[in-house]
Amino acid sequence: MSRPALLVFAKVPQAGRVKTRLCPPLTPRQAADLYDAFLRDALDRYAALAGGVAVRLHLDGAARVPGWVPDGVEVLPQRGAGLGERMMRAFVQAFAAGHDRAVVIGTDHPTLPAEFVGLAFDALDDPLTAVLGPSDDGGYYLLGLNDVAPDLFDMDYSHPDVFTDTLDRVMELDMTPVVLPTHYDVDDGPALARLAADWRAGADVGARTALMLRRLTETGALAV
Repeated sequence: MSRPALLVFAKVPQAGRVKTRLCPPLTPRQAADLYDAFLRDALDRYAALAGGVAVRLHLDGAARVPGWVPDGVEVLPQRGAGLGERMMRAFVQAFAAGHDRAVVIGTDHPTLPAEFVGLAFDALDDPLTAVLGPSDDGGYYLLGLNDVAPDLFDMDYSHPDVFTDTLDRVMELDMTPVVLPTHYDVDDGPALARLAADWRAGADVGARTALMLRRLTETGALAV
């Protein structure tokens, strides 16, 4: 069996370009720094996954490979007119490179259990399977495939029913759906407060993210 691929979608952390829905309570600079922590911690976790997973970082906004990318992580540009086309092209590239299973994932969920990724790859052992990890906001934090399915990405992603619409499309394509446990992305103030509460309760959020949450608390950007 060929090596599975984890397709990480991310942006270069630039103030005013990332995590804008966190402003307020954060400033654009604080939001970018927090996103930077999310991204670096996520890459470290993904690079350490068991099973020889190939990590392919599809980075939007980078003219060259950033120096903070961990060894062994391949960096590729995002290509396409919208999110759906960009994800489809990432899957096509992964399968063309010889990977028989691929999972696309973001970096906005510091408390996401690593075993969820393993569950996704395990489910993809069965042919014509689509794995979805639903998020609390109506989207999904993870999508896994073992075959090209262009029609799966021809949809609108700017509404709160993306997960439901994608699941319906999976059924229409006669693929077998596998739905993982629901988790949350940190995209707005309430989700940030939830992350901070999880961190204070002892959740492993990643070293850089923990440091940022501590700084934001000390400066008053996060309520205690």
